[in-house]
Amino acid sequence: MKTLVYVLLALISAGSSRAAEVAAVAHPEENLAYDKIVVWTPLFQAAWDELHRGFGVPVKVDPPNPLMDRLDRFTWKADSVMPRDHWKVWAGNATKELIDKANSEAALLTGEKKGPFQIEIRPDARIALGLLDRDLVFKKSLYRSTKMPLVFSSTDGTKSQVQFFGTRGNASGGFNGVVSVLAYQAGSHALQIESGADDSAVLYLAEKLVSFNEACAKLRELRSKKLVGGYGSEQDPNLHNNDDVRIPVLKLASTTDFVPLLSSNRFFGTAGDPWRLYKAEQRLKFKLTEKGARLRVEVDMAGEPFGEPPPPPPMIPRNFYYDRPFFVFLWRGGAEWPYFGAWIGNGGPMDEFKGM
Repeated sequence: MKTLVYVLLALISAGSSRAAEVAAVAHPEENLAYDKIVVWTPLFQAAWDELHRGFGVPVKVDPPNPLMDRLDRFTWKADSVMPRDHWKVWAGNATKELIDKANSEAALLTGEKKGPFQIEIRPDARIALGLLDRDLVFKKSLYRSTKMPLVFSSTDGTKSQVQFFGTRGNASGGFNGVVSVLAYQAGSHALQIESGADDSAVLYLAEKLVSFNEACAKLRELRSKKLVGGYGSEQDPNLHNNDDVRIPVLKLASTTDFVPLLSSNRFFGTAGDPWRLYKAEQRLKFKLTEKGARLRVEVDMAGEPFGEPPPPPPMIPRNFYYDRPFFVFLWRGGAEWPYFGAWIGNGGPMDEFKGM
């Protein structure tokens, strides 16, 4: 029996975490454990696609495996979804030469001394090795709270006083062009925080429990159109003075073995049938803080005749509190899918607030 080896490493910013149970799904339609932290990245899909390049869809999977079927039939454009120059997949026959090549190029991509891959080579095996390493830097840093905590309510009702960042009062109006409001309504809101490149962080507090697939579909709709509202109104697409943003600092890490979910034999109608996976591992680190790029602000002022202009309309304050379970995504502009997503179902990846 021939074997397919599938190993991937996903690194999205670096960061340690408190003890927190982190689950992972291989496909956005998989059911979520809403009381946990759950992560998804299409790097898994990218490695799956490269592993099976040239094989086509299997003629038989025994026993039937719905997850394998979803992975086989997923259609997307990896080059437009994944962050440019920050990821790669190496695939082919399992040889020391391929592993050395992957480690050498991975080290160049990450700037580290050596690559991360250590693989057992088995006869006639194929391997796919994937790496995603992205340090997304906000255009302008938000502010870390030093005087008060955010009270985060987990899915099970447990409350935690945690560190958070954001903006409030007159400072919020200074984030025009950095933080966009995608949605604001009773029980739900979404923000997009821009980086200096073509990708951004998207935070979505949904009105009800939804899957990654449903959350992504809603955000595709919201990102394709802007809110229509005047400056200072409830539907203002930009932050304005007196808006209040509170986002927990997140640090998480996970290692996931997908072999138990992908252990079926795969028949392609070719020599070597059936094929099976004997390793399918994803290792991931993620960190979200207030950090951003240095910003220079320029203000132009000019006078004109005929007295003072009419006073601006009153600003309606809005609260963007991520104080209960929410989604966070890393997403390129115009892409159909994000390249990373996390469901934050509890306070496990958050640091306890201790003041400064």
